[in-house]
Amino acid sequence: MKKINILLILVLSIGGIIYSINPIMNGLLYKALICLSVVPVALVPTIFKYLFKIKITSSTEFIYLIFIFFSHFLGSIVNLYHIVNNYDKIMHLISGIVTAFFGLLILLYLKKYNNKTIFFNVLFIIAFVLMIASFWEFFEFFNDNLFRKDAQNVLTTGVADTMKDMIAAFIGSILFNIMYIYEEKTNNTIIIKRFIKEIQSI
Repeated sequence: MKKINILLILVLSIGGIIYSINPIMNGLLYKALICLSVVPVALVPTIFKYLFKIKITSSTEFIYLIFIFFSHFLGSIVNLYHIVNNYDKIMHLISGIVTAFFGLLILLYLKKYNNKTIFFNVLFIIAFVLMIASFWEFFEFFNDNLFRKDAQNVLTTGVADTMKDMIAAFIGSILFNIMYIYEEKTNNTIIIKRFIKEIQSI
């Protein structure tokens, strides 16, 4: 798994640099920054591991990198957000699932996780997903105003696109929690409980 993660980081970094060449040559600063930003984004788990001494499992890093590959690299850099219908909404749905994993990860790292308090765990995970989804929309709003862009599609949809993005993330968190509750109630170790055991073992 570690070798796969290293390969993903290399693919993301080299791909971002290659795709930035044309925008740089044509003076398209915004597009060039989007392409180059994938490099530090891909290195976030590595930075956290070595700078902040936070233990991150290879599977956690893999989940993160795969999401960055589909959302940032294919979505923003390769431009699938504008080529494939509803690709943006699919990514926001998946972001809700991925962010839910990290919400659960926080509970585990802070030693607040208890399989006897399922309601609290579910409530925290949903709240965490919605917080991250809203922070992302804040970030897009800030960038749109800074670079005079319209990533939120305000000019064509008003607030509809932003709301649909957040609803998609919320649905993702619900799907995650349905699976989580099912595994806890039936005592089946499929995905989420396997993830919990791996984190608790480090």
